[in-house]
Formats: sequence, C-alpha cells, structure tokens
Amino acid sequence: MNTPDSHAESRADSAADLVAAEDVLLFVNAAITATGQREFRSRAVDQQFSLDFLHTYVQVNYRRVYAASLALDINHHNAALIVRRLLETAHEASPEERRTEGRLIAARLAALPPQRVYRLFGELRRAKVNNRRTRAIMRDWLAARPDLGHDAVKYRAGLKTVARHVHLPCAEGRGPLAEVGAFLFRPGRLPRYEHPMLDAWRRAHYEQGAVAELPFTVAEGFAARHGMKREVFLKRAAPRMTRLERLRTQEQRVVGDRRPDVDLTVMPLTRLALYVLSLGFEERSGRRAELT
Repeated sequence: MNTPDSHAESRADSAADLVAAEDVLLFVNAAITATGQREFRSRAVDQQFSLDFLHTYVQVNYRRVYAASLALDINHHNAALIVRRLLETAHEASPEERRTEGRLIAARLAALPPQRVYRLFGELRRAKVNNRRTRAIMRDWLAARPDLGHDAVKYRAGLKTVARHVHLPCAEGRGPLAEVGAFLFRPGRLPRYEHPMLDAWRRAHYEQGAVAELPFTVAEGFAARHGMKREVFLKRAAPRMTRLERLRTQEQRVVGDRRPDVDLTVMPLTRLALYVLSLGFEERSGRRAELT
C-alpha cells in the first residue's frame, strides 16, 4: 500500500537521481571540451579553477563514474587529470574499485600521446605518489612501449624521471635496457650504441648527416649547433616529421608556388583551427576551398 511517506521518499529519490545525472552530464561535457587554457571570455586560471572544482566534486561524490569516464571520448587533458587524481587518492577506493580503475587507467594510458603520459608521470613523482600500484602501472606502460631507445632520445627527461621513480633495471652490459640505462644515466661511457637512434644521437654531435636520423624536435637543436640552413634542415627532416610537425612547419617549407604535401583532412580540429587562424586573411580567402 502506498502511503504519503512512500510517495515523498520516491520523489526525493527521483530528485536526487536527477541531480546526479545533471552533475555527471556537466562533468562529461567539460571533460570533452575544456582544456584549462585561456578562452575568449575567460582567463586560463579561471578555466583551471573551475575544472579542478568539477573534477574534485565528481571524484568525491561519484568515484566509480569518475573512473568510468576514462572509457569515454574525453580529451587528453582531462584524461590525464583523472588518472592523476585516481592514483593520488587510491586509499579512498575499495580493492574492487582499485582493480577496475587499474584496468581503465592502463587502457587510457595506452591511448594517450607518450609526451602526455611522461608529463603525467613526472607530476606524480613531484607529488610524491610512490605507492606500489602507481609504480606497477608505470612499469607496465613502459614495458608496452614499442621502442624505449626512441623514447630515450625524444623524451629523455621524461623517461629518465620515470626510470628513477619505478627503479627500472638498467644494469651495465649489453642489451636494449642496458644501452638505454647507459644513455640516460652514464652518457659518454659507451663508444657506440647498437640501437640506431641512440647511435645517431651520438654521431649527431659531430656529423651533420646523422641529424636527419633523429626525431624532429631533437634534430632542431643539433641543426642549430651545426649552423644548418633552416630550409635545408626542413627538407632533410621532413620524412621523420609527425603530422603535427608537418603542419607546424608547412609555411616554412613552401618552395615558390609549390606547397608541401600535408593532408589537412586528418588533422585534429583544434590544431587545424589554430593553423587557419595563423594565416593571413588573403591566404585564407585564396585557400578557402582547401581549408573548408
């Protein structure tokens, strides 16, 4: 039999469910779009403050939903923030929640750009998050990296920080990990490296030809050291550029009326918008069909 009290409880439950649904919807919308950067109507600090509050609110009140949002198509900034907060507050979760969170975190880290993950791991180290679970997640992510030698050259500071944090075994001797350890912690000890990327870095100190074998961001520094002309360097480095590096240097690689072959259709929308805004009005008008 329905009583006035039962009807009141039902209405209260419905109202609470509605509030929870609105909270989660607001958070997911923010996690998809917000980046904590300056926007037209607000400063970066305002964005970061609002976003931090929203993350804290959902993490405290709806932790399972907060962790599950890692499986959604949220942006990299918020995904990294969620991972960090979950690892920092692991003591607040039950064993079952920690197991579920661990799987969600591992899957999300595998999908994040490596530079974002290395930055996240550096933040965890500075925050002194050094529990066994966090170290295991870091070790598993490193073990899944396709080429630590490449990472050692391109993300040297990040990999060095993580290797120290998880006590990565880089004993002296031969082998991939031994070479990476020597490169990171004992530079100059080995006369040469078996790994082609590590040896290219060694040779690039005195050989211009080795510069083009390095990742673009690393090669730029060596090119400046050798006094290479910018156009010559860009031409040699083009085959090793990422798609975003190609976009960023597109205008510098224009030769006469010939534009470098960059497929703008595969560029992330935000990057493409920034690129279009960097062009002059006349060029935007002239390339309207291509850019839209």
